[in-house]
Amino acid sequence: MDLKNYQKSLYFQVANLHMQYIKEGFLPTLGIRFLTLLYEAIDKDLNSTLIVSKKDDKVIGFVSGSSNLSSVYKKLLMNFPRLIITILPSILNPKKMYKIFEIFLINARYKKQIDIILPKAELLSIVVQTDYQGQGVAENLFVELCNYFKNIGHKSFRIAVGESLNKAHAFYKKQGAFVLGEMEVHKGKNSIIYEKRIL
Repeated sequence: MDLKNYQKSLYFQVANLHMQYIKEGFLPTLGIRFLTLLYEAIDKDLNSTLIVSKKDDKVIGFVSGSSNLSSVYKKLLMNFPRLIITILPSILNPKKMYKIFEIFLINARYKKQIDIILPKAELLSIVVQTDYQGQGVAENLFVELCNYFKNIGHKSFRIAVGESLNKAHAFYKKQGAFVLGEMEVHKGKNSIIYEKRIL
């Protein structure tokens, strides 16, 4: 795929929105090529979904969710040559390599414990371009994710939100999610964990 077509691709557009609007997380530091590969893995994984909203063939918003994030990581590893190329600039950075280790291995170690306490399904990310915010796009995407989880047999799903993200907290509460507690997703960074029950 040439650069022009690559930049028009759905996964690149989703990754670009992630880079623009989810700046506080660790994933954007791995670069847009990594995020493009990640969202491709989410979309192709049988236990996950990527739902997009478009305007004139341009992605203006998306939501992603999964009931088994480990299978997404396996999808990534199946694209090992491409994965290595995308994270190559991070290999010489010890802090970034530790974060990658934390995501792939440390979180996997506690996954079974987390799934016992929390709903197995989870919202991974949701973004709407600024020009289309306040027009119901995010709400529609959220409803579509609820329907996806409902159709595959889940009665609820979890959402982890950085404790300083006030607009996100207001949005999820408006959608009927309620707080379960707090969790240190990454060392030194607390997240508020919500549960959304599906009617």
